[in-house]
Amino acid sequence: MTTRRDMLFIIRAPFEDPALEGTWFCRDCATMEGMLLANPHWATHIEVKRLPFPRPRHDIIELLGEENQSMPALVLGDVTKAPEDAKRYGARGFLTDPKAIARYLVSQYGGAGPHP
Repeated sequence: MTTRRDMLFIIRAPFEDPALEGTWFCRDCATMEGMLLANPHWATHIEVKRLPFPRPRHDIIELLGEENQSMPALVLGDVTKAPEDAKRYGARGFLTDPKAIARYLVSQYGGAGPHP
């Protein structure tokens, strides 16, 4: 299997939700943005894709299926490095929990992780 770069999908902020009044941001995706600010060196190791809020989210569906299009999502470039808590879709491994994503990225690329 060819190793690819890890790919982090997050919702582009701010966004509007047609079901609600107002302008919003995704709390978990904002956590990911903060994590990226604290670890700028990760930009040389992972690909970050900021997608619009509305579904369907075709870029994620293509990799993880329609049922797994929530964000944030880290698609692992090398499934052999997948932690035990990684989810699977076909031959791909991925993480959706912000703390799990942070722990994985720190273990692979170093840097600051979430305070316990």
